[in-house]
This record gives sequence, C-alpha cells and structure tokens, in this order.
Amino acid sequence: MKSTHDNLLKIVLLNALAFLTSISYAQQLTEDNKALTDIIDVYSKSVIEKDSAVFYNLFNDGVVTWCAALKDRSQAKEAAKQAAEKKRSNFFSGSYKGFLRGLFRYKTTEDKFDNVHIVHDGTVASVTMDYSFWADNKMTNWGGKYLTLIKRDGQWKITSVIYSLELTEYFEQPALEERQKSKIKQSSF
Repeated sequence: MKSTHDNLLKIVLLNALAFLTSISYAQQLTEDNKALTDIIDVYSKSVIEKDSAVFYNLFNDGVVTWCAALKDRSQAKEAAKQAAEKKRSNFFSGSYKGFLRGLFRYKTTEDKFDNVHIVHDGTVASVTMDYSFWADNKMTNWGGKYLTLIKRDGQWKITSVIYSLELTEYFEQPALEERQKSKIKQSSF
C-alpha cells in the first residue's frame, strides 16, 4: 500500500513540476514577444527622432545584413524612364548605419509598420511586417520587411534587415485588408 501511495505522490509531484515548468516557459515566451515588439517600436521611434545611439544599439555586433530589392513592376517603370546604358540592378545592399545617416537629408522621416508577425523559439526570431517609409511627410516607398534576430547575452539583437520596395511614384500601397489577403494567397500551398 505504501508503494502505491509513494508512486501516486511521485506522479502528482512530476505533474506539478511539469505544470510549473510550462507556466515558466509560457511566461518567458510572452516576455520575449513583448521584447521583440518593443524592438519594432524603438526602431520606428529612432527613425523618427534620427537617434543613432538608440538605433545602433538594436543591432548585433559584427556583420549585419542590410539589403533590399525593388519590386518588378517598379523596376520596370524605372527602367523605362532611364536610358539603357543607365539601367541599374533592382538589388542594393548597405548598412543600418548608412540607412540612418541617409535620413538626415530629410526634415522628417518615419518607418511605419503594420501586419507584424513574430516567430521565435526564445533564442532566434523572425519578424515579418509590411512597412511604408515616409520622408518629409510623404510616403516614398512601401513593401515587406523581414528582420532576423538572436538573443545574445539575454538581449534581442537584429542580425539582418531584408526588404522589398515598391515606389509610390508608380504604385500606391494597398489597404491593410488587401495586403493581408494577398499574403494569405501567397503563403497557401
């Protein structure tokens, strides 16, 4: 009888330990979601304020990928506007520091985000979002932005920023509802 009682006690204790562990893990995931959301907010605010110290602190030390590609239809419009010998690639790369320095040519700047999706495992993360970039109170381009991050020494740091560009000179950004429908169609297998 004592053996049955001991086994039952062990089962109850193991279940309680598993439950407490799952609560702790869920709490950590929630804290990470908040920290990653905060990074997006700080990123946006530092673009508005052109605050290099705050912006640079969001990024990992060492190499950080920063690249973009002009969407095909904007690229076709640009190519038609330019002489054949001046035709440029739709791809460019740079750095987060170069991006921020470039903001100073405008009086005001803002990188607006919506349709944000965060996926992480507590150590690495992917954040996808729609963005629109505004300079001097006018939207100049929009597209999809993809960030990858690592949790390094307890802090989330951006390791890459990859984005597409559609130029508002040629194409307006569709409403959020239309963009959400479009992404669902694209992601369906």
